[in-house]
Amino acid sequence: MIWFILAILTAFFESLKDVFGKVSLKEIDVFVASWSWRFFALPVLLPALLLVPFPGFTPTFWWALLVSGLMNILVSILYMKAIKETDLSLAIPLITFTPLFLLLTSPIILGEFPTWIGLGGILLIVSG
Repeated sequence: MIWFILAILTAFFESLKDVFGKVSLKEIDVFVASWSWRFFALPVLLPALLLVPFPGFTPTFWWALLVSGLMNILVSILYMKAIKETDLSLAIPLITFTPLFLLLTSPIILGEFPTWIGLGGILLIVSG
């Protein structure tokens, strides 16, 4: 039952993040908001690194870090720009298409393929 409570809390706080982001973007620049969104997560995320095994500094690691970092920079800026320039009711529902993009990238990057149940779940998420 704890998973249900955590899921509801996550949905609630994600919606608050979007609303507060929209309000704060009236006063600050999109680039500052994108930077601060990632930067202020560091105090939580850096200690979490101690809890997981580290894969090492292989060339694959550096390549994945570079690609992931560049994609996250682009996504953060575009996300903040969309929130600033449009209504939340128009911008936020587009996030539900994320699982469709994962259907393309996960097999290529990780070699992961969803099950039929997983595909059904993705269909439910995307359809709303």
